[in-house]
Amino acid sequence: MIEQDTIVLRNQPAAPGYFRMGLSCAAGFDSAKPGQFIMVRIGTEATPLLRRPFSLLGQIRDADRVTGVEILYKVVGKGTERLSRCRSGDRLSVIGPLGNAFLVPDSCRQLILVAGGVGVPPIRFLAQSMLEREGDLHRCVVFVGGRTKDDLVCITEFDLPGFLLDVSTDDGSQGNQGMVTRSLEKALDSGSADLICACGPPGMLKAVSAIAAKRGISCQVSIEAMMACGMGACLGCAVKMRDDNERYRHVCVDGPVFDASRLAW
Repeated sequence: MIEQDTIVLRNQPAAPGYFRMGLSCAAGFDSAKPGQFIMVRIGTEATPLLRRPFSLLGQIRDADRVTGVEILYKVVGKGTERLSRCRSGDRLSVIGPLGNAFLVPDSCRQLILVAGGVGVPPIRFLAQSMLEREGDLHRCVVFVGGRTKDDLVCITEFDLPGFLLDVSTDDGSQGNQGMVTRSLEKALDSGSADLICACGPPGMLKAVSAIAAKRGISCQVSIEAMMACGMGACLGCAVKMRDDNERYRHVCVDGPVFDASRLAW
């Protein structure tokens, strides 16, 4: 984990209300993994006072050298609105990489990835990392869902060798009509998987967890939570666990990726 000033390389609209930002980082991100996040201080004024957490969309490389990272965010309040006004050359203070990551065992042959809305970043990073993975991954299916077609972000980047993409929207404006979990269930009714990795809204993650548990499939979920510090000091991002001996864990240091079967949904 490193705190450093970064330079904004680009900050461009990715879809209506969504922005994709590239940050030049001096060091510390060559070992960043899918599922980890950064804490960004937006400006130097008192508002917003706290840093904002953003999942990593991926690494920026110059040949074999990691020179920066990318994030994807949706404008939902004053902090992200202010972030959307950043321009190339602006400086932002960043702490990261933080948290734990998805862990795909070498024995995994059938992998399913599920992303909902702004939950795309860690899933996109994970999909890209699978291309460099040593092991025999036979099949990877990516399910991406959104309320409308405007909430489908970066889906063309899942057009990877050996990957299948299944898109759903609640209103049917693109892909299958209905929730992404419906498409997931249909696919599992006619196939199988060794592991499901998911990121998205709490309701979607709860449904994915139940689908996986019903079929005895391992499932890892990346949880989104409000964080004040990102390092376990404020204790504000607690999630309840099934095991009474654990009771609560914190998304920033114990997550954001959890074994779905350990969470008390």
